[in-house]
Amino acid sequence: MAELVDWAVAARVAAVAAGDSPEKPAAEPLHRAAEESAIAVERYTGLRPVRPIPAAEWVDRREWAALNLEAMRTAIGSLEQRLGGADLPAPLRAPLGVVAGAQIGALVGYASRRVLGQYEFPVLGPEREPRLLFVAPNVAAAQRELDGSPLTVLRWIALHEVTHAVHLSAAPWLREHLRGLATELIEGSRIGVSAGDLSRAARAIATSDPRRLISELWSSDPLTLLSPPESRPLIEGTQAAMASIEGYAEHVMDAAAPELGEDVASLRFGMDRRREDRPPLARLLAWLLGMELKLRQYRDGKRFCDGVVELEGIAALNEAWAGPDSLPTLAELADPGGWLRRTAAATV
Repeated sequence: MAELVDWAVAARVAAVAAGDSPEKPAAEPLHRAAEESAIAVERYTGLRPVRPIPAAEWVDRREWAALNLEAMRTAIGSLEQRLGGADLPAPLRAPLGVVAGAQIGALVGYASRRVLGQYEFPVLGPEREPRLLFVAPNVAAAQRELDGSPLTVLRWIALHEVTHAVHLSAAPWLREHLRGLATELIEGSRIGVSAGDLSRAARAIATSDPRRLISELWSSDPLTLLSPPESRPLIEGTQAAMASIEGYAEHVMDAAAPELGEDVASLRFGMDRRREDRPPLARLLAWLLGMELKLRQYRDGKRFCDGVVELEGIAALNEAWAGPDSLPTLAELADPGGWLRRTAAATV
């Protein structure tokens, strides 16, 4: 059976949207920043990786886009049967595949212009060694935009991704947990839109306050909107897990390197402004990609982690990585004290 997405078209469009990249910078400053970051993260958090973290790599936008297109291909391949692709008439399959490929390629190409780094490992498909990637032209742009020396900005960005590497190596069950959530979400849930779903949505739109509706749509994400009610607990659990992981990296990148001194406050201000300062079309594309959700994960997760550390210290926050039951729920992300009380009661 032919694939629902023409991935050759997706790759060509993504490459065009990503644009040309200048020659990659020297690897040595990146390696040094990553090594120094690993020492700082382990010193601050007390986490100890059980396996060596991968060496930091420069990639360009097209390389990042190609890698993430392959990940999407794996995920969408698992979804094709569930989305009813087998029922498409043969004459429609090829043109629809071209359209879908062009759309996905454009979205991934756009994302390749925003992402600074990625601790990359497969959440679906065969296992392989993770990679620690930094998108060279985007890091260079951040070095120009943020208020700090180029080496300071590089070190601060490296702290975020290296925290993921240290964290997920020190708590290896987390990777398997995320893989399990993704597998259950993709393969075990009914994801799609029926005629009844569309009818109910239309009635809700017709009877809703338009301003409230727009706010709710913008605060959601495409996966949640296209999923039936029975899938929501799984989606919320996945989102809470990702928010706590991203929030941990956001907290640690600000707290683990006191030698960066007062630069951290200005770097944080500049980074938050960079994430929010986008034109409407770019924000729409980000929403379609789930990047708006990613920004909320950064914000909500960091607020939770900052709150727990302020109340009880980093050792208490590390209890979140004891096992799946210790992870905060979506509601607890806004209530660090409530999470502390629940997890303390569970250990009595």
